[in-house]
Amino acid sequence: MRGINMDVRTQPLLAEIEQYWARRADSYSDIVKYEMAHENEANWMKVIQENLPEGRGVRVLDVGTGPGFFAIGLAKRGYDVTAVDYTQAMLDQAVRNAGEYADKIKFYRMDAKRLNFADGSFDAIVTRNLTWNLEQPQKAYAEWHRVLKKGGVMLNFDAGWYSYLYDEEKEAQFDRDRETVVKLGIKDYNDYSEGCIMEEISRNLILSRCQRPEADLRMLDDAGFANVTVDHEIGQRVWDEEEKINYASTPMFLLRAVK
Repeated sequence: MRGINMDVRTQPLLAEIEQYWARRADSYSDIVKYEMAHENEANWMKVIQENLPEGRGVRVLDVGTGPGFFAIGLAKRGYDVTAVDYTQAMLDQAVRNAGEYADKIKFYRMDAKRLNFADGSFDAIVTRNLTWNLEQPQKAYAEWHRVLKKGGVMLNFDAGWYSYLYDEEKEAQFDRDRETVVKLGIKDYNDYSEGCIMEEISRNLILSRCQRPEADLRMLDDAGFANVTVDHEIGQRVWDEEEKINYASTPMFLLRAVK
């Protein structure tokens, strides 16, 4: 199993996470631009719309918007969208990617666990690949519950990213995925600049060490959510074939929860 670095941190973990994503903003935005032009954009939006409240003027909060994939797709479809991210460089990319829809989205720099919105401000919350990257995901879930209206819906798309750092079986599966990618001659999505830095950060993140989504279910219950469901097969609907191969050992799940 990969070694665990127990060195004393030289700066707050949140600052390290922000700096990492600031450096990756350009390259991550390129991925989102590809997604927005890909046929799977419609698949993502179909899944989201199936789970959102119906009616005009539905207010949606996109937490951890990154370069804006969810926010832009929902704005194009007429939703009242607010998008937040802790990394300003990501928000800058999101505004540029939104183009003519930038004026239809309200962008704010905020911490996911400390949102500057009144109680019951939103009909729905959407988020993707964020909770694994939070120091205190339980506080974020509680905060999302607070800003949702009664009956509001939260959709969290995530996976057990970096769980292979603490699980030998998952590590072996992860390594087999890398071998399969090489054998098939496709792009390895885990081979990117500073990937080793994110591994070091992830060793200090609570959800890297947890069984997911079981740990999330406990946190959602503690936060006060009801009618929580898990779709373990959602990746089959929203990922393209290369993503399915790259992430075979780390399937995406969808957590849907109601306030």
